[in-house]
Amino acid sequence: MPPPKLDLDWKEYGPFSFPVFYGQKAYNAWAGDTIQLTAAVVGTAVVFSFLARLGLSIWSYIKPSKLQVYCHSETGSWALVTGASDGIGRAFVDELLDRGFNVMLHGRNREKLERITKALAEQFPRRTIDFVVADASSLDHPEDAVVEKVQQLPGKLTVLVNNVGGVPTKPQYVSLHKITADSIDTQININARFPTQLIRALLPTLQENQPSIILTCGSAGGISGAPYIATYTATKAYVHNLTQSLKAEMVVEGFAPDKKYTKGVEVQGYIIGNTRSAQNTTEMPYFTASARECAKGCLARIGSGKALEYPTWKVAMQIGLMVTLPEAVTRKAVAKEMIARKTQAEKEE
Repeated sequence: MPPPKLDLDWKEYGPFSFPVFYGQKAYNAWAGDTIQLTAAVVGTAVVFSFLARLGLSIWSYIKPSKLQVYCHSETGSWALVTGASDGIGRAFVDELLDRGFNVMLHGRNREKLERITKALAEQFPRRTIDFVVADASSLDHPEDAVVEKVQQLPGKLTVLVNNVGGVPTKPQYVSLHKITADSIDTQININARFPTQLIRALLPTLQENQPSIILTCGSAGGISGAPYIATYTATKAYVHNLTQSLKAEMVVEGFAPDKKYTKGVEVQGYIIGNTRSAQNTTEMPYFTASARECAKGCLARIGSGKALEYPTWKVAMQIGLMVTLPEAVTRKAVAKEMIARKTQAEKEE
């Protein structure tokens, strides 16, 4: 039942007659049957849309992962993980080996990679493990060394995990005008240039070995930005857009996965929240994940159909709240967190 209409004698309100007259007209128009019906239809549609998105979001954390469809090569399916020496990259390695993949680790420290490879060979005797040394911060086409090693694998590369990234320069938290030009170039090379060039160089191989998948690791900082790590967060926003664009490109080029995932090149990225690693020891109560939890959550989301996913529902909730709040409120909260991190880092130096 529509609300009752007003029938005020606006002339009796003296100096307030003008706003009363137009206020009454506006209210009576709103109370009309047409407006009320339209509002009810629109409101119902909004509610159903919200419930549908919520349901799909919950389902993405329940439905089985499609990771295993990429472990299909008779000669052995291989996964390449960049930045695999520690942190999230190393966790990806352990998870993929545990799921039946052979793994090639990428890093820049040969001695460290040799030690890790030896330990993993003992832990996973039924898997084949290899490594490649390439400095992702270099401008001298480090991706070429990776591609050359991929071409020598005794099986097919079906999974590419673009994990390498971070803020490797010191100090880690610094105002943009105080950071050196070399540090900016290093961060851009590691976080943006190297993964882009590696995808370009390996895409023909992944198309030949389909079904295959490209995974990219982004960051919550790429959504909101953050002071003192401006270059890093900017490169992560780039990675998010690269992922979305590449997924669309695979569709228009005819490489979209079919319904049974028997062919195609899937592309999926992850908006990663606060995760413990060698570079990040900051704890955010309730929202901090271990590297293993993060990697496991990323692999569990494979097959959701979304270009960008969250490793855990906690990160999804955190980012959902962040983008819902007024921008000024979010900026203030992020600034407070980053000031605390910068202060702590300076004490530890």
